[in-house]
Amino acid sequence: MPSRAVVPLLAALLLVSGGRAAAATTTTTPITSAPSVAAPTPPAAQPVTPPAVGPVATDPGALVRPERDPLIKMDAYEVKSAEDTSFDGTGMGSYEQQLRDWPFANELVMAQPVEDEVVDVQLVQIANPSAVDLATGDARLSLRGFPTPLLRNGFVTMGATDMLNTLRTIVIQGALVPVMGRAAPGGIQDFWTARPRTTPGKKLEYSISTEQTQNATAEVFGVSVPKRVWHRVGLSYTRREGPEEFAANTTMNASAAVSWKHSPVASTLWAVDVQSVRTNAAPAIPDYRLATGQKIVGPYLPLAGFNVFGPDAGVRRRTGAASVLFDGQPRRWLTLRAGLESWWRTVEQDRFTTGVYNVATRRFEGTREPRHSEQPQEVLLAHLEATGRFDFWRTQHKLMAAFNHTWGTYTREELALPTAVRNQLPASVRLFYPSAPNYYRTPFADEVYTRVLTDREENARYTALELTERMGMAAGRLVFTTGLRQDLVGLTLEDRRPGTTLPYVSDRVQQLTYHVGVNYQALPGRLLVFATTSTAFDPSTRVDSRTGRIQGNDTTRGYETGLKGRFQDGELELSASGFLLFNQDISRRNPLYDDPIYDANQTQPQLVAAGEERFSGGKFEGRWRPWGGWTFAARAAYTRAITTASPDLPEEVGRPITRLPPYTATASGTYAFAKGRLKGLSLAATWSYVSAFTAQYEDKQRYALEYPGYGLLTLSTNWTIRRKKVAHTVGLTLRNAGDYDMVKSQARLGNDRELVSSYRVIF
Repeated sequence: MPSRAVVPLLAALLLVSGGRAAAATTTTTPITSAPSVAAPTPPAAQPVTPPAVGPVATDPGALVRPERDPLIKMDAYEVKSAEDTSFDGTGMGSYEQQLRDWPFANELVMAQPVEDEVVDVQLVQIANPSAVDLATGDARLSLRGFPTPLLRNGFVTMGATDMLNTLRTIVIQGALVPVMGRAAPGGIQDFWTARPRTTPGKKLEYSISTEQTQNATAEVFGVSVPKRVWHRVGLSYTRREGPEEFAANTTMNASAAVSWKHSPVASTLWAVDVQSVRTNAAPAIPDYRLATGQKIVGPYLPLAGFNVFGPDAGVRRRTGAASVLFDGQPRRWLTLRAGLESWWRTVEQDRFTTGVYNVATRRFEGTREPRHSEQPQEVLLAHLEATGRFDFWRTQHKLMAAFNHTWGTYTREELALPTAVRNQLPASVRLFYPSAPNYYRTPFADEVYTRVLTDREENARYTALELTERMGMAAGRLVFTTGLRQDLVGLTLEDRRPGTTLPYVSDRVQQLTYHVGVNYQALPGRLLVFATTSTAFDPSTRVDSRTGRIQGNDTTRGYETGLKGRFQDGELELSASGFLLFNQDISRRNPLYDDPIYDANQTQPQLVAAGEERFSGGKFEGRWRPWGGWTFAARAAYTRAITTASPDLPEEVGRPITRLPPYTATASGTYAFAKGRLKGLSLAATWSYVSAFTAQYEDKQRYALEYPGYGLLTLSTNWTIRRKKVAHTVGLTLRNAGDYDMVKSQARLGNDRELVSSYRVIF
């Protein structure tokens, strides 16, 4: 009975205290569990009595503010805009979250690297001087001389080399290794694709340059079903003409994706990406010799800009990818990611055979004839990854197990005119004189191009099994990782050329690799020291024509150590690192193959995995924000790469690897106006340097060829004007502002002084 009387009594007290507080003229508000009701507004003619100073209400049921209650000052906080992508509300961001996941990640690890697009482009052009190789996608880019392992959205990608719809590329190396739990000598390139986001928006962008280049892009983000389904559509168009005669390149991209968050802990992404490239790319400046029988000197600069292929040759490349990815957390401690991707590419090329230009005869050596090639490729990839997180003895752990499998089919067919038909072509076609070029090309038809030069089909199976462990100790001051990766490669090759000695070859190879890495904050939040060691391999597809066996995998092992620091409250960021890499088991031609003495019984293999290289060097980066809107950045890198074993080219042993500049550097300064009428305006200047390098050592066929070092200056300005929810950005960029003559110095076209103007609107 007493307990039943308590409830009505408390209710009565609350009602009485609420009424008294409302009647009293005071700034206090009663605390009740009932919803608050606004007091009636006094009539316009009725004067409103200002509140009394000091505590007026004396009822114990009212909460009265003390007379001298000090003000509470809250720290400033930042509200991020809709463009912020640090959190993916669609539920597909568990992989990116690792970059911010305590205790494995920290601000020292995530300091943005100093990047220089000019240096990166120059290194690509130096390593691959032929625009044709870049257009067909045959060029395999690497960070430091070794084919870099590729990831797409964190999944192992084997066989599918064209990365479409790339939003961001990170290189997993150095201090990122313990954070991501993966490593390879020279780093791993991870391509992150653009995805839908929860905030609707549109972006349009257009640019045009004085070097006949245009680029247009459009991107739309939208909400299909509120809080459930989001979509993204992207389009882009790029057109460039020149610099060679008849040369032109048109690239079109289209992508679409839908994210479905079917529960708070599970989401699925469907995506389709396509690309079309049509180009009449010319080869590099033709090499020449002074007279028949003499050695090749190098590029013949008087023919710079001359397109040996003419107007009717070209490359057509079509690439597509369709994927479905799952990202979920079935348990609080378990994250699952899975995916199924289909990738296909078709390359068709029409070209002419080209020889060395002979200055004495004033024509290209050899017989010029047309060729047609087709390279269809299809790849199916399956991924499954599970990451478990748990605590053990005051340490935090991440244990990741992954399975990746690739089914790939690659066909290569190259056709030419029958010899009799070729010999009936006009002499001006077969004997090519640049002074009077005859670009006639016999139109391609299967019944005309019947001479088979290449007709082979490869069926490959790649399996990658990964197991990695990450451990954080002392509240993230020490982070450690180790892992194993087992790769299994199966290759079946069918050679359909008439008269081939090995029409069918099948073989299997496998490789076990590992990594170990550690991050240690010597001064928490200010100085981090890291060290890593790892091994990797490049799956081989070269088949020995005599033994019929697949060559062993090119392998590499490496070591890297360095430090990263942040000082002056983050205004100064510094990092330095050093590395040592060894590339081994590189497939080379056996010098004893077909030797009349050592291979009299025809038992020597055609190829031997005996090539070796050593890379050593270091890198320094720094960024300083001294005052106001000023930002200064610098980066310098040194690589000493030498050949340590080369049975087929002994003259290279002990010498630097060709087409790899040992020094690169960049320095930049930026000023951004944060206030006043010029708010949103930024000015920047960047100087990029590439050192001298050797392009060719002297041998029986060529003279030595070397190029000097050079520097390029880039000036740019951007102005962003915001009007409510619309942001307009106009920009001007002047590349090679000093008008450095790259043709005369480096024998390369396409690097003249260029002014680029751009406009972008986001709404």
